[in-house]
Amino acid sequence: MNGIQGLMATIRQGMKPREQQAMRGVIEDGRVRIGARSYPFRAAVDCRTDDGCRVWVLLTEGGKAIIVGA
Repeated sequence: MNGIQGLMATIRQGMKPREQQAMRGVIEDGRVRIGARSYPFRAAVDCRTDDGCRVWVLLTEGGKAIIVGA
């Protein structure tokens, strides 16, 4: 990621056109678990993505989670 421009580019890649709120997830086995579902992820911010870390994510239409906070 390259600063704010990189964050915007990552979020634009597949965000749903409607407004959405970030959801809390936990990193497990290289995926983000939110409730009973898990998603592959891409980090839009510099944060830890080790197993057990809690993160805030937005979901894309393609079914990926974009980490926007920790």
